[in-house]
Amino acid sequence: MGNPMNAWHMKSKLLKTVLLTIVLAAVLTVSALAASIGGGTVTATALNLRCEPSMDSPVKDVVPVGSALIIENRVNDDWYAVIYKGIRGYVAAEYINFTKTLDFNFGMGTIKGDDVRMRTAAGFDGSVIRYNSNGTKMTVIGVSGPWYKVQFNGIVGYVHSDYMTLGKCADSSTTGQTIVETAQKYLGAPYVWAGSSPNGFDCSGFVQYVYKKCGYSINRTAASIYDNGTYADKADLRPGDVVCFSTSSYSGIGHVGIYIGDGQFIHASSSSGKVIITDLNTPYYVNHYVGARRIV
Repeated sequence: MGNPMNAWHMKSKLLKTVLLTIVLAAVLTVSALAASIGGGTVTATALNLRCEPSMDSPVKDVVPVGSALIIENRVNDDWYAVIYKGIRGYVAAEYINFTKTLDFNFGMGTIKGDDVRMRTAAGFDGSVIRYNSNGTKMTVIGVSGPWYKVQFNGIVGYVHSDYMTLGKCADSSTTGQTIVETAQKYLGAPYVWAGSSPNGFDCSGFVQYVYKKCGYSINRTAASIYDNGTYADKADLRPGDVVCFSTSSYSGIGHVGIYIGDGQFIHASSSSGKVIITDLNTPYYVNHYVGARRIV
């Protein structure tokens, strides 16, 4: 005859295993279906859009009062994760008027996945209007909980936000490459002291202008740009990182550029009189290298 205590322990262990499996499955399901929760409008005069949910985190952009945002989730009592003009970031929750449904033109969205359904209503019970292939672009004209209200060829419907990427939302490697490609458009633009436009750039004006074109707000001067983003080790530089140097007459940061990969960076050079690409291993820049900042 078997030991009844051993049988009880085996049943108890089996029950615990089944319960753990159910819990893990639930967690994985929730993670897979993470989506937007609604929209919001800014109540502060100017609200900082930050890289992380912390007052110490670098500022990506400043959002004016009355601006509409897509709310991805509430991180905690103090912070929302949001999308503003296609840029993901974090804002202080106390300055957001949240609403589950908000009509607003949020710009262009791109379908991610094949046979993604566009429905007549914001719910899985809505009738299917059309099936969309990966990469299909349509205008996002509102948000309703986890659903984006979209317009395509004059037809209005709803697509689940899990299956759409908005504007500049992308992973950091893609964004970094976009910054590099944007910077390279201005190769040969003239160097002008205090310049910050294609008519003429100084070094920090060039870096700030490129980042602004890509949807990021950073400081204006070479020294203050070092306060943006996070420190990036020289051995781990990625395209889009800001590289910072001292100058012959100044031991602090007096020159900046954008790393483009393969040991090279693009910058507005006063000695060359234009925007150029330079090797980081050039002796002058090896000797004057201070550090790098990762903005995205």
